[in-house]
Amino acid sequence: MDLDFVQKLIEFVSRSPIAELEIERNGVRIRMSRQGVLAQSASQPSPQSGPAAVPAVFTNPASTSPPIARYSIRAPLTGVFYRSGTEGEPPLASVGDMVVEGQKVGVLEAMKTFNVVESDRAGRIVQIAFDDHAAVQSGDVLFVLEDLG
Repeated sequence: MDLDFVQKLIEFVSRSPIAELEIERNGVRIRMSRQGVLAQSASQPSPQSGPAAVPAVFTNPASTSPPIARYSIRAPLTGVFYRSGTEGEPPLASVGDMVVEGQKVGVLEAMKTFNVVESDRAGRIVQIAFDDHAAVQSGDVLFVLEDLG
């Protein structure tokens, strides 16, 4: 199962009203569920509080180790994504880096204003979805974190 397919599943779950999804493909099982989701009837509109992190739990049936939870850091708005704070500086975060909640991991420029992108939880960065200076849309996954626990 490739990472692009998993990323599409994460996108699907985060943008849909479903609370949980489990799929098995080629002997690998993935179970995703939203944390703190309350059931709502179709007549009740859901509040728009911004994109929520959707944990993805990866399990291998042959493995006895506990599943690995992954979380997304999403773009809070549409703009240009920068990996470093200013031109010429090293990236704020790279694949393999450990980050803490509230740590600055990127910058989004929108309408000549620079907005900080912070991690909403602690974890290890396992994927960076966009290159420096890439145009991103609100809700796009910027980083994928692996849970430390």
